[in-house]
Amino acid sequence: MTTVTPSAGAGAGSSSAVPAERTWPRRLLGRLPTVLWLTAMWVILWGDPSPGTIIAGAVVGSACYSVAKLPHIPVRLGFRPLAVLRLAAAIGYDLFSSSAQVAVHVLWRPRRTRGAIVAVPMRTDSDFLLAMVSGGLSLVTGSMVIELNRDQGVIYVHGIPIDSPEAVERLRRQVRRTEELFVRAFGTAEDLAEFGRSAEPAAPANAVPAREGDS
Repeated sequence: MTTVTPSAGAGAGSSSAVPAERTWPRRLLGRLPTVLWLTAMWVILWGDPSPGTIIAGAVVGSACYSVAKLPHIPVRLGFRPLAVLRLAAAIGYDLFSSSAQVAVHVLWRPRRTRGAIVAVPMRTDSDFLLAMVSGGLSLVTGSMVIELNRDQGVIYVHGIPIDSPEAVERLRRQVRRTEELFVRAFGTAEDLAEFGRSAEPAAPANAVPAREGDS
């Protein structure tokens, strides 16, 4: 039997490349955000923020994480308080204005209220930021993300009411503004630099700019 002893260089490289070498405090910190999120969902579903519910949610969340054996995904996001406040104010304004607009159209012109699916090219390439943008757009009344094409970098948003080319462009501007606010609030320095270098994209030729249909 021949025993092969790795060299010092190989040992150093292998120890840094193997995720199992992480100490248990680092593994615990890596799992903590997911467990906290599962605990929050547990409390929201029960509708009872008592200490017992929180403890039970933490136990259930930890057990689900251990049984599912979810991989550790490094999250690279920034946090800028002033930009976050601007983002929250913009989403709050969009919620109020869009709700009023949709209500007026539905109550006064229900037969003439139409929707459309609009393709909007994205400037950021971060999966986390794109997921945030999709969630933020879906929160606003009258807009719903239908599809996110990662290969082409295009997001398809269903908007209502969409009854003119001007309304299509207005929805596109809203989507781009929401994307920029999320990038400036939660993007890393690399995300901001890449976002600034990106020119205003044009819609791909094989994407449908807008497809009208009754809502």
